[in-house]
Amino acid sequence: MDRIQLQNSFEAYFNEWGYEIDWQRLTVPMDVHVIRKGDYLFRQGDAANRLYFLHSGLVRYVSVSDEGKEFTQTFAKSPRIIGSTKAMVTGSTVLFGIQALEDCMVSSYPWQAFYAQMRHDIGFLECYAKFLERIFMTKEERENAFVKHSAERRYLDFCMTYPELKNTIPQQQIASYIGITPVALSRIRQKLKLGHR
Repeated sequence: MDRIQLQNSFEAYFNEWGYEIDWQRLTVPMDVHVIRKGDYLFRQGDAANRLYFLHSGLVRYVSVSDEGKEFTQTFAKSPRIIGSTKAMVTGSTVLFGIQALEDCMVSSYPWQAFYAQMRHDIGFLECYAKFLERIFMTKEERENAFVKHSAERRYLDFCMTYPELKNTIPQQQIASYIGITPVALSRIRQKLKLGHR
């Protein structure tokens, strides 16, 4: 995609929410990032005060403990906004990294300059509020699943949401995402395999 196509793709994502947005307000230059499979858009501890948009591809949010253990927080499929709201708004360093699980195309804008131009557009503000609502609802549902659902149910939910990942990414990433050890995940997969015979 060239820059015009990327800009159109970014605007179309917001426009699909049904709000009228005056994109003529936006004159901040867009940066383009090509992230190869396995590489990072940014790592835990980096500065990332930009609004990132994933045009194509699939990423995971990964945090690393003080002991060096990796935890997969979530996965994100294009098209959608990605990044750290906290780092973007406050200018602090990020609490997690974003790793490409396949080749990705990402565009970005410096958040403060972007928001300074777009905050007077009611359509954009309403659209962005809806986007944040969706994030909070997804987070609430995930937290609820950890409390109420068994590990097997969480694995099955993962398989329904990300069918393309269950056999293509390391089992450790899946296990950490659903809150269990790789050994426990192996047992669940074996049990389900036997149950379908």
